[in-house]
This record gives sequence, C-alpha cells and structure tokens, in this order.
Amino acid sequence: MSDLPEFDPYLTLRRLERGPSYELFLARHASLARQVWIKALRPEVPLSSSVARRLEREGEILARLNHTGVIAIHDCVKHAPRLWLVLEAVEGWSLADVLAAQRGDAFAAPDVAGAVALALGAARGLQHAHQAGVIHGALGPQHILVSERGVVKLTGLSLALLDEGPDRDALDTEPGLSEAGYLSPEQALGERPDARSDLFSLGVVLYELLTGRHPFHGSGERITAHEIRHLQPPSLRDANPDVSPELERIVQRCLEKAPERRFTAVGQLARALEHILGSEGLGEFDALVLQALTRRGVRTAGATRAPPDRSEAGEQRQAQRGLRRALIGLIATSALLLIGGALLSGWLEAQHPAAQTQSKQWTSATGGELLVVAEPWAFVSVDGEQLETTPFATPLRLAPGEHFVRLEHPNAPAESRRVQLAPGQRVVLAVTMGVERTASDAGAASLAHDAGAP
Repeated sequence: MSDLPEFDPYLTLRRLERGPSYELFLARHASLARQVWIKALRPEVPLSSSVARRLEREGEILARLNHTGVIAIHDCVKHAPRLWLVLEAVEGWSLADVLAAQRGDAFAAPDVAGAVALALGAARGLQHAHQAGVIHGALGPQHILVSERGVVKLTGLSLALLDEGPDRDALDTEPGLSEAGYLSPEQALGERPDARSDLFSLGVVLYELLTGRHPFHGSGERITAHEIRHLQPPSLRDANPDVSPELERIVQRCLEKAPERRFTAVGQLARALEHILGSEGLGEFDALVLQALTRRGVRTAGATRAPPDRSEAGEQRQAQRGLRRALIGLIATSALLLIGGALLSGWLEAQHPAAQTQSKQWTSATGGELLVVAEPWAFVSVDGEQLETTPFATPLRLAPGEHFVRLEHPNAPAESRRVQLAPGQRVVLAVTMGVERTASDAGAASLAHDAGAP
C-alpha cells in the first residue's frame, strides 16, 4: 500500500521533496490528465501555526501574478488536517542545478549570451511581480526554474512582501527558504527589502552564471554577510574575459552596496540585458536558454539545435548567395520602377500643384533620432517617460517637434533639456551630471567610454 497522501481530485504520483514544514508531490488530475505539483503542509504541522499562514499567503501572492516568468497557481485547498497549493508542474531544472553542473572543470568558461538570457528570463518574471506590488525577498538560484522548453520561471515566494501592505507577519523561517549569499546588504542588516534588494540578488546570480563562482566567498553565513556589506566582488572581466565592459558595468550597478546606486527598477535591467543580447539573440531566446544549459553540463534531451555540419553549412551559404542574387535583381527592378514613378510624379505635380503640397506634408511625418551621452551616466526620460539608461548605442527614434528630456543620477541634481527635432535629423545631446567625482564614478565613466559611447 502506498504511503502517498491523497489530494482529491488529483492522483499522487510521487513525492519530490520533503522539508521540515512542507512536502512537494507530483500529481495528475484524475479526469483532465494534467500533471501538477502539490505543495502541502506536513500533517503534523497545525493549521493554526504561522507556517500554515505563510503557505496560504504564498497562494494569495501567486494568485496576484499571471506571467510565464512566474510559476502559476491553480488552487489553494484547506481540508483538515492538511493545507495544500496546486501549482504548475515545471519539468526542468533549477538554476542551483545549472550552477552545480557549471562548476565542473569542463564548464569553467560559461558562455556570456547564455548567462545573460537566463538572467533576462528571471528579470522579466521579477518585473511582473514588482509591477503587481510583490517583492520576492528571497531570490536565489534555487528559486529560479528553467523548463525543458527554455522558459525561465520564478518560484519560492513564501517570504515575499507586498508593497502597499504592512510588513509580513512574524513567521518562522524554515531552513532553505533563503540563502545568505544572495541577500542584499540591507537585508543582511535586518532591514526590510524592496525592489532594489531583488536587483542585488539577481546581480549575484548573474555574476555567478558569468563566472562559475560566487562573488562573495565567505566560509559561513556571518562571514558571507560581512563581505556582502563591505567588500567588492572580484573583477568580473578577470574571471571571464568574454564579458564586455558594458555588461560588467550592468552587473556592478546591480551589486552596489547602497540601494539608490542600483537600477531604480528591474525593467531598466531587463532593457539593458536585451541590448546586450541584440535582436538576433532575442529572436532565438528560448533556444539560447537551452543551449546555455547544455554548455553548462545540463542534459536537455536534445532540446537544443546542434550546430550544422560542413555540408549543411555549405548548403546554407549557397542558399544565402542565391537569396542575395534574387534581392539584387529585385532592388534593380524596384529602382527602375522608382525612376519611372518619379518622372510620372513630376509630370503630375506640374499639372496639379496641390498634389505636391500634400506629398511634402506626408514626408514631414518622418521621425528624427536622439542620442544622449551623459557623464558619468544617467537615466533618460523623454516627455515624462523613462526610456533608457546611458550609455546606449541605438539612438531613440522620436517624432518631429519639440521634446522635453530629463536626465537623472542618484548622486546629482536632475538635468533638463528641450530638444527640437526636424524630420530625419539626428541630434546628439551631451550632458555632464553634477556628481562629486569619486574613484567609483571614474571607473563608471571609463567603462562607458570603453562600451563605445561617443
């Protein structure tokens, strides 16, 4: 007879984990044949305990969220003497598994693009949580899952906070819910975390993905907490020379000791990581995530695409040459049509001057470009909407006319400028922020220059 509990209408398949307060089971709906996870309070833990309240609260918080980057909840059931959550079953791995595989000698130099893709997936889920007023508060690799399809999902919201509500209840802390090595400096001091605390935790995870090593090497929680509060992590580019200066600066900003020196919102971090990946990487995002797992020693059952062999690559090059020839022919034909069209248009305009006026009015709708260069760096808002963080290589495309530009730095007065853009015009706006120069700021300016800012 099986010792597995029953969770009607689900058939319990097997026990996945057993902790001091909770158990995790894989189950299947009796009629829908859908597999789920059951996170259940252990039967000996009373329903009146703070541990039971924490599980209920986790269900309430998950019910506020609806995003592919966060594990989904299907139900919360209280049936004495048990309480359980019915969760989405994620077939895959945790980043803790990925990092454990990565530390092997064969995977000592992790690929940068894969690390960025994994962190970006977590950042997108975290951005949704923050927008819903939820602070994770215990973010670490054990609470970041990667599915077999390359989807990154957040879990482990037992200790989450709500922005608009009071502090969470005084709940007992179960071992394993959070790891000291991923707490922010303010959390290590016992302060209430906010969205910027989650950014620090994600920065630690990204550093570890990029190097295979934790940025703080304390032996024991107390020493680790001391290093987090007082020491700078080892140079990222020394550990992995493939890391660009721009990416190094992004990680540095996440790991700033003072919360006000980090990104002000996880959406800014997500946009910065998207810029690192570029359009090609974003177009193959899920495949890039799975490829990252394979390169880190995680077997993904052939989910990634193998690199083409020489014969296949030759066929691809031949097809590309044929495509280029077809495009050249199409361009030549289009040019002849445009020349003929221009001659016809000129004749029509001579006959109908009003048509010429309408054509000029239509052309004036063409946008202009704005490139902002800030020393040492700044958040850039245009017409009241925050759009970028300097340095950025791709100019902002804006409609013709006057725009109000505001630049903000946590340690400097805000700078405001009015910019007039004509159709097709490119304007470069260079601003020096009034920051008192420090060694840290000098390093940031040097990185901005190395990253290619004009």
